Amino acid sequence: MGKHVAANRKWVLYKTHAFQLDDTMIDTGTVAVQNEWKTRLNENRCATVINTHHHEDHIGNNRLFQEKFGASIYAHPAALPFIEDPERILMQFYRRVVWGVPAISHGQSIGDKISTSRHTLQVIHTPGHSADHICLYEPDNGWLFSGDIFCGKRVVYLRSDEDFWLTLNSLRKLASLNIKTMFCGLKGVVENGGEALNLHQKGLRPHKIRRHLLGYEDKMYYLSNGHFSKQNVINSIIGRKCCPF
Repeated sequence: MGKHVAANRKWVLYKTHAFQLDDTMIDTGTVAVQNEWKTRLNENRCATVINTHHHEDHIGNNRLFQEKFGASIYAHPAALPFIEDPERILMQFYRRVVWGVPAISHGQSIGDKISTSRHTLQVIHTPGHSADHICLYEPDNGWLFSGDIFCGKRVVYLRSDEDFWLTLNSLRKLASLNIKTMFCGLKGVVENGGEALNLHQKGLRPHKIRRHLLGYEDKMYYLSNGHFSKQNVINSIIGRKCCPF
């Protein structure tokens, strides 16, 4: 079906995955690995880039693909201002150090469907991780390109700008699909992705405070000055007076 690239270095705390489907790149990873991308571009032609959302570890090499191939970049309309001017992302210091600030690139609004040279992908708006987050579903093969909406069966960390209940509703929407393989920006290729999403959905009903449920904060809390923390999970949950379903 194509290739996926884990864009990482030893000092990067989290891997980011970019996926090639035919002539299309789904996300472009972090600018911190731009040199690694340059060595691969001669063997990976690209006509189109789709960004699942505007975060710096997903749009980091848009400009490179645009300059090398003249690739068209598609994203949710709300992501376009950040793609056009990455300084709008207002990245905290730790994000600038770990992932780097992307260069300006030029995108256009994605529709309900988008086609590669051989496949048609359904575009599903899945807010929560960010307001502009989308997933891409290929129903014939049961492929879901999930961006960062799925972080594992048990959520330990959230960014302070993430919305727990919106994420849960998005996961609930995705769980109704016939998913055989999930291509996750954080986890890479996840087989039996539908089962994983269902477990994620069922397991996210918190009933105890952060320390009892998730333990003490660790280095991520201090590195990000609280922007990326266990406590944000609890804060996002109790910020709503009732469960939306």
